[in-house]
Amino acid sequence: PSHKGVVTDVRGETEMAFDSDGSALFEQNSPGYAADSKSNGTAEALGLLGRESNVPRIYQAAQTYRGVAKELLGRKDPDAVPRDVMHRVVSTQQERFYGCLSLPGNLVFFLLFSVAVILHEDITNTYMIESGLRTHLSEGAEEMNDREGIWTWLETSLMPKLFAQTDPLGLPYASKTEWSRVLTYNQLVGPALIAQQRSNRVWCNDGEGVSGDMYCYDQFTRSNAEFGSQDVLTIATPSSSEYAGGTSTTAERRSYWDSAFKVQNSRRLARTIRPEFDIMLPRVQKEDNFVVAIHPNTPYNLIEQHLNYVKQREWLDAQTKLVNIRALLVNAEVGRPRLQMFSFNIAFSRGGGLFTYVKMNTIFLKSFPDVGTIVVDILFCTHLFAIFVVELYRLGRSIGRREARRHMRKGWTILQALTIIGGVCVVAGYCYEFTLRDGVRTAFEQVAATQLQDNPADTSNNGISLIEKADNMNEYMGNFRIVTGLYCLLCMVRFFTSFSAQPRLAVVTTTLEVSAFDIVHFLIVLAPTWLAYALAGCFIFGRRMEEFATLDASIGYCFKLMIEGEYDWPYYAEENYFTTMFWMWTFMVLLNLIMLNLVLAIILDVYGSIRRETGKSETAWLTLWRMLLQLYRRRVWVRSAQLLEALPNMPDEIKEDDLLATSPNMCKEQLHILMEACYFQVSMDDMAAADGQRAMKMALSCKLAIDQVTTTVKALHEGTIETGGDDKPGSTWVKKLAGEMAEQNHLMMKLQSKLKMVEKQWEIILEKEAEEQEDNNE
Repeated sequence: PSHKGVVTDVRGETEMAFDSDGSALFEQNSPGYAADSKSNGTAEALGLLGRESNVPRIYQAAQTYRGVAKELLGRKDPDAVPRDVMHRVVSTQQERFYGCLSLPGNLVFFLLFSVAVILHEDITNTYMIESGLRTHLSEGAEEMNDREGIWTWLETSLMPKLFAQTDPLGLPYASKTEWSRVLTYNQLVGPALIAQQRSNRVWCNDGEGVSGDMYCYDQFTRSNAEFGSQDVLTIATPSSSEYAGGTSTTAERRSYWDSAFKVQNSRRLARTIRPEFDIMLPRVQKEDNFVVAIHPNTPYNLIEQHLNYVKQREWLDAQTKLVNIRALLVNAEVGRPRLQMFSFNIAFSRGGGLFTYVKMNTIFLKSFPDVGTIVVDILFCTHLFAIFVVELYRLGRSIGRREARRHMRKGWTILQALTIIGGVCVVAGYCYEFTLRDGVRTAFEQVAATQLQDNPADTSNNGISLIEKADNMNEYMGNFRIVTGLYCLLCMVRFFTSFSAQPRLAVVTTTLEVSAFDIVHFLIVLAPTWLAYALAGCFIFGRRMEEFATLDASIGYCFKLMIEGEYDWPYYAEENYFTTMFWMWTFMVLLNLIMLNLVLAIILDVYGSIRRETGKSETAWLTLWRMLLQLYRRRVWVRSAQLLEALPNMPDEIKEDDLLATSPNMCKEQLHILMEACYFQVSMDDMAAADGQRAMKMALSCKLAIDQVTTTVKALHEGTIETGGDDKPGSTWVKKLAGEMAEQNHLMMKLQSKLKMVEKQWEIILEKEAEEQEDNNE
């Protein structure tokens, strides 16, 4: 905490107030201070700073500001710069050169990674194919609301599209190799699987209570018992014209159709509906699936009979909790050959109703589209290895200097380590993906070869293994895409570290860094407010609005409202009009108008402060020009390390001649840039020292020093001073004391003249403002 207090000089005539670092603030005998001194807080501060342990700290702070005043007012030669300023400038230029030099390397590394990922993922073509298939195959699904609606959608929409056996004119294809084309250019590979998961049927509440005589179907339970109607239904008799590869028997066909009512071990299904509703809807499982498999070489009339058979045997009933439809389609028209996994999920809510979710995934059958992709991958790996070698070399040097621990704690070292580890994970991830792709491609070739044989679907398991391997690869690729996305963000952080080396670019990065602490504290205040509105919205709107049906959905939607500030008022006000009005209006005023603008105010305040401190620093293109000039004149350009080594042997006030005497080979361009930067740094230091608060502290610290000198002279005159030892002949204490008094008086006079000059300038500004005000009034 900041404490204010006073310290009394030896004479007891003047008391001066100091802030927490012991810097003089104002005299106690001022009117403002006299009023404040009556308070209890001031009395406590007086007692605190009256302790002997605080006096040395106060005088140390006064000595510091007196030194600043001496440096500011006692500079004799305007063409010379202090040695410490020169040291700071040279060190800054050295860091700036290497920091800006790393920017092109970071840019190249980021571009190589981005291009490699884009070439491997082929995002644009993937979207073009997936969006068309997603819209076409899921058409009409929004009209489903019960089990009968599911059968209607399968029979009239999805199955005719997946198993099309006629051309656009309605004429049958001459060969089965033309069957099952979707949107002309995509063809079904392997069977289409319709799988379901089931719940157990038990007495509600263990047969007790009000609902004890009812059956319940807990969606978190899992049933693997055989089910279905026991009625013996007729099936189509196998015919030799159905398949060219052979004919099955009636028993084989019945066994094939009845297999849908026995548990099958299949792969994990896709996640259903919105993530927030996962806890309210059935969980997907790896096993205990009941599967209907329909092969693409099956005549469509037989597919209709198959679906009607499982429908009549009540394949969908009250115990069904999740239905997943999967199909693999191959496309070789756009870019690399690829498999498109279509997955459509239907979740049965135990509250009634259906929730659907469609998902598409792409599996490339070739790892590299062309030679350029291989070249980019090799360049990225080479760059990553170069970063590893450089960091290993720096670590070795730090170990040699016994600074390994300090080196490992640096932010840049940690960032480089994360870059190397993340890059290795990305490369290893792609290598494992290539291995999975080889397995999928092998299975695809086997399925394609088997489909040409046209074997009866009643006895064929062709394509099941392909779908399982495709599911496995899709699950891995979904997780791996998250890794590549996070690594891309890590590369962005590397840009920020490079930007901090350039003054103008560093304004933005420093603003983000400094304001982060205030924003974190602001979020602590925002979080309970935001959560309270989310809870209230969940209670008020959650029964009828999906956006507020769960707490996490409500929190996300409140964030959307806060950022966008847009809402559908009639939709919200359908019920509880005045409650909705109070909730929405207070939310918009408090969160959208006040809280959100407070974040902007924090950032803008920090940005303005940092921008004023940097002044008219060099621009990015000027830095680039000087870097190119340094590289062009590298033979005669004196290294910053040499200048830093030579500075201790140079005078306190350094001129251009001193630099040339130390480094005769220094070119004119470097000399001009160095001195210009030093002059700019001196002006910035003077501007900071001339700040009103610091000027007052310097003046009061000088006054405190003069009071000490006066007290010492008075004690010498009265003979009450304790010298601490016997006087020796030829002592120069009088001469030193007189010189110090002359120096302090000189500093005070110069400071007084500068303060008067500022006062006159301020009076001129006020007069101009008054004249402008009169002109405006006229």
